[in-house]
Amino acid sequence: MEIGYDGMKQLVQLLNPIQEDNSSDDDLPSNGVSKLSPGDIKTVKVNVKGISGDNESDNKCDKKYNPKAIWQLHEVPEIQLCDDASYDPRERPEHDIKYRQSVTPEDIYLQLGLKTPASASCEAMLITVCLKKESHDDVDLQISRQHMDIRSPLYRLSLPLPHPVNPDKCTAEWESDTCILKVTLLLNRELDYVNF
Repeated sequence: MEIGYDGMKQLVQLLNPIQEDNSSDDDLPSNGVSKLSPGDIKTVKVNVKGISGDNESDNKCDKKYNPKAIWQLHEVPEIQLCDDASYDPRERPEHDIKYRQSVTPEDIYLQLGLKTPASASCEAMLITVCLKKESHDDVDLQISRQHMDIRSPLYRLSLPLPHPVNPDKCTAEWESDTCILKVTLLLNRELDYVNF
């Protein structure tokens, strides 16, 4: 297929049209398609010192300010992580997380409540952990608002929780014949007062 001179002229006009009307777009060039590139984006310097308080931890964040970073250190909430779970040579046990709902006959038959089958309407989280060849006395369980830690001579489970829980209202149950630990965690989410 051969394109002649007139065909080339039409192709150039198609790819680079000339704007003859005076539009209100002052940023665009007047003779065709926009020639903006990533280099046209201006960077703005932000003074981080005045944003947060006078704490020493805020001053440490100011020293590590990076204008190309997605977020700064003072914007990230601090979550306590486990100390040595990644370096622990003990085996990680099998575990399963299920959500539990308290349902009444009014919810089932009359549908008077606001509960749905979604996990947003669940009040508790049930975590079952299989600790084969362990006894009840050797298992150490620690629960905080965002983290659960189980230690035994053979196993170590350091589990960040998907939702915040109330550690004072949690229960644990040990099944000695199957060596399974069942931990029931009462959820303490931000919008639970709306869902219940």
